[in-house]
Amino acid sequence: MSFFTKDHTRRINKWLLPAYILWSCRRIGSYDAVFLNSGWFAQSIWLLYFFRIFYPKLKVYVIHHHFRYQEMSGIKRQLQYMLEWLGLGVSFAIITPNPYTHSLIKQMRPDSRTVFLEMAFKKDVPTCSCYVLKQLLFVGTVYQRKGLLYLLEAIGQMSEKERSGIHLDIVGDLSQKKYYKCLLSLVHLYGLEDIVTFVGRISDEELRSYYSRAYCFVFPSLLEGYGMVLIEAMSYGLPVIAFDNSAIPFTVKNDRNGILVRNKSILDLKKAILKLCVDTDYHRKLCDGALDTYRNARSLSDLDIDIENFVIKELIN
Repeated sequence: MSFFTKDHTRRINKWLLPAYILWSCRRIGSYDAVFLNSGWFAQSIWLLYFFRIFYPKLKVYVIHHHFRYQEMSGIKRQLQYMLEWLGLGVSFAIITPNPYTHSLIKQMRPDSRTVFLEMAFKKDVPTCSCYVLKQLLFVGTVYQRKGLLYLLEAIGQMSEKERSGIHLDIVGDLSQKKYYKCLLSLVHLYGLEDIVTFVGRISDEELRSYYSRAYCFVFPSLLEGYGMVLIEAMSYGLPVIAFDNSAIPFTVKNDRNGILVRNKSILDLKKAILKLCVDTDYHRKLCDGALDTYRNARSLSDLDIDIENFVIKELIN
């Protein structure tokens, strides 16, 4: 077995990485299979075709979590779509961990061979939040795809009476400075300095403390391949308010464990937040649904069994 981590490759230009891997795997002809991440398509598409032409018996598995072209626009979107179309098509099989991406693969490449190894989670005993009233929480990298502009607009358009007592903690990496400054300007425009706190990146222990006092989890993402953070929030019994797009409705079930909002609708997002903050009985119902979702989520032992079966079926038999 040969593998390459960031420790092996951090000093190598990413565009030269496939060549480095090929050079390091000089005994490639004796291998039964190669596993590649689809995030490398831009750099490694030629490597896939090299394997197909010179090692036709080699099984090339592509691990595909989400379609990157969906995040792009214009010519970049078209080029990335073509890369993904070509890369998935030349692979022996495609491994994907989530049902949303699995369905998209079947649309893009209906004749492709796919292996569905569904996402799983470390299952601890649920630690319920103490549900501080009107304490909203977002967790994730702060950049355009996460849709935080819509969330700040929704709070900003509330009346003084409606936003009274509401507080939003935004937890996550703030390295996208241009977008972060745009969010700050919106906070200043609506006078939300005492309502919105940009926490930044924190330790796991600190993150647990934020989950443990939140009232609900607000996730206005515009695109998700899965959204693992949704299950993480539900493990604390937090109902989720999110836009109805991409993979999100595979996890968030409207009126059961959260509220699905019409995509990019600031008004509907505002209404959902206010509804949950005012109707505590409804909130309690969604909290119970969130915990049920977490309890029923797949565990790592489930995934271990699937991987074992995959190895036996695909690589041994």
